[in-house]
Amino acid sequence: MSRFLLVIAGAVVVLAGLQWAVPRWAASQIASRIAGQDGGVKPKVGITAMPFWILAHGQFQDLYIKAGTVHIDGVMVSQAALDWQNGQISLPALSHNKLVVQKQGHVKARIMFDDAALSKFLADQGIVQSPSVSLTPGVMTIRGRLTLGQLNVPLNAKGTLSVSSDKKAILFHPTNFDGIQLPVLTDLQIFQIDSLHLPLPMVIHSVTIRQNQLIVEANTP
Repeated sequence: MSRFLLVIAGAVVVLAGLQWAVPRWAASQIASRIAGQDGGVKPKVGITAMPFWILAHGQFQDLYIKAGTVHIDGVMVSQAALDWQNGQISLPALSHNKLVVQKQGHVKARIMFDDAALSKFLADQGIVQSPSVSLTPGVMTIRGRLTLGQLNVPLNAKGTLSVSSDKKAILFHPTNFDGIQLPVLTDLQIFQIDSLHLPLPMVIHSVTIRQNQLIVEANTP
């Protein structure tokens, strides 16, 4: 084999190795930064970028992040997973701890709250005072105190959840209040996705109540 062909073969091997190593290194750096800012365990991060040097421009085909017990803009969630396809971010801005999106691409997110995380979220949002939340399949129970006009009244209600018509909020429909069936449903907004101040516009796709789990799925419009 000529020396020229050996050089070409060697270059292919090196590029193949870099194609494998560079995205993994970048994923590790992202995981370390998230863990460092959040003070938690490193999340699972995966990056697909072909060819790998597009990462130098902040581009990627797929960025996947999955984290447990993480804070999103100060809101504690039990688990969060994000899949971002065909996006681009500004690396100079990222070096200053700012996330500037240059190409939106498509994002799917899945956020899970357990009873304790949801209770803390409602308390932090000031929606219900001293809230205690329990979740059973299809049903959410909220206990605490609620301000209605000038009145501060005890709240003990069971109900269901739905997504608002603009797909920006989650609404609680109480169907049973202190054991009394309500003839008219009064909706209570318990979550507004814009409150997370995400760098991309997001809408809520669905909300599901399981045993001790509230699962919110969202995506870019």
